[in-house]
Amino acid sequence: MENLAQKVLQFIVPDSSQWDYWTHTQNLAPVSQAPCIQSFVNYILSHKKEKIFVGGDYDCDGILATTIMVHGLRRLGIEVGYYIPDRIREGYGLHPETVQMAHAKGYTTIITVDNGVKAIDALEKAKSYGMTTIVTDHHEIEEEVPCDILVHPTHMEPIFSTLCGAAVAFECIRALGVVTTYDLELAAIASIGDVMIVKGQTRAIIQQGLQLLNAKAEYHISPLARDRQLNEVNVGFQIVPKLNAVGRLSNLGNVNTVVRYFLCSDRSQLFSFQQQINQLNERRKDLSMQMVKHAKDKCALQEDVILVSDASYHEGIIGLVAGNLCNAYHKPAIVMTKNQEGYKASMRSPEGFNCMTFLKDFPSYSTFGGHAQAAGFSLSPQDYTAFKKYIHDQIQTFTWEEPDLETLVVLPEELTLSAIQSLDQLRPFGPGFRCPSFELIQPTIESISPIQNGKHVRYVLINGLECMNFNQTEEEKQKSVNQIYSFVGQVQINQFRGKRKPSFIIEKINYIG
Repeated sequence: MENLAQKVLQFIVPDSSQWDYWTHTQNLAPVSQAPCIQSFVNYILSHKKEKIFVGGDYDCDGILATTIMVHGLRRLGIEVGYYIPDRIREGYGLHPETVQMAHAKGYTTIITVDNGVKAIDALEKAKSYGMTTIVTDHHEIEEEVPCDILVHPTHMEPIFSTLCGAAVAFECIRALGVVTTYDLELAAIASIGDVMIVKGQTRAIIQQGLQLLNAKAEYHISPLARDRQLNEVNVGFQIVPKLNAVGRLSNLGNVNTVVRYFLCSDRSQLFSFQQQINQLNERRKDLSMQMVKHAKDKCALQEDVILVSDASYHEGIIGLVAGNLCNAYHKPAIVMTKNQEGYKASMRSPEGFNCMTFLKDFPSYSTFGGHAQAAGFSLSPQDYTAFKKYIHDQIQTFTWEEPDLETLVVLPEELTLSAIQSLDQLRPFGPGFRCPSFELIQPTIESISPIQNGKHVRYVLINGLECMNFNQTEEEKQKSVNQIYSFVGQVQINQFRGKRKPSFIIEKINYIG
């Protein structure tokens, strides 16, 4: 094992007796024997002549979960329809109106994928029509789910506990005996996109899915990536955002088109689909850049929580803007837009600051959900002033502490092409097995090149290593290069015009004094 990989593994897993698990490709676990899986299989095989409706979600995980479920059921000869709701017009999850539509079209069974545990009203509606309801989901179960069959990682063997929505769908189709390698590739992408803990079956799915993708370019997936060799990093940066973009910009494109793309076997049609997906992603990037610039001009930086509201902001993009502000100013950030119903908002926060804990005591949300570093909610217009006061008062007494960033100190000369390539034998990295941030102490800088009028900066060290600082912060713009003590970041291999060379992506710059 190359020295860098050895140092990284020892840093993450000090107990060397566990190293074999992390350095070997994991085999997929045997098909789950959980009662919920058995009930799913028995029902599907005994109702193959009925019409089944699949209700999905508009993010990467939901799109691919829909594809996997529909793809598998159709291979059994079942008549299957599907629908993913419009993010802006309809919002998340299965809705009573969708159930009514499905019933009117003669569907007798509804299967949700990557959603459903909160769709109480819709499931009750289906029950009133005499429809069979099957919920496949991985989100937290907060109350009893009124469905006939609930397939959920918490109801399966422990090795399946970290599955995303698409991986749950994959296990359902696998249990039916009609799974394909294509389904595995899609489940791997979804697991990366939903940032799942990379242990157990999730680790095996990602490892084996990526191996398949790299062994033979899959004609739906490969055109969506820039790099030919794929790992969890470039999948997360190149493929996942394109799938999410269509759901975000639901006023400009229909997310159900992406499912049609992944189900399409006519290669002559695929190029048109790819163009649509790429164009929407470019539009997403343009909108994000415009909104970030506008939001930065409106920020009250003296406040401990950044709050920016503008009726012109696209509600599918506000989460990205909040994330950008949070990273740029290292503060919790809330970005809001306004529609006919009221305010839609997204919050992002630094690690150690729990959005849900901070927001939970405001009494008048129309909708509210999320997790520690990211939350979404909506307010009626009359509650906006009260919410601003709540934020101002809450931060006065709210305590939080950013965890210490543990870094692995390396020398620039250690970051060779072969050393960085050696990290591949430890992949995939992710929650539960994170690659440490590397620290270059007192780097000897030979040249500095501002990019895009100083938005980004390229530092070239004396040994030729390029260190890229994307979206430099306001603080960094004010500092002198002579004050730099260390660069903290990640390593990668930069591929350009057929040439490959080591690169260092800066996450943080530490300064002297």
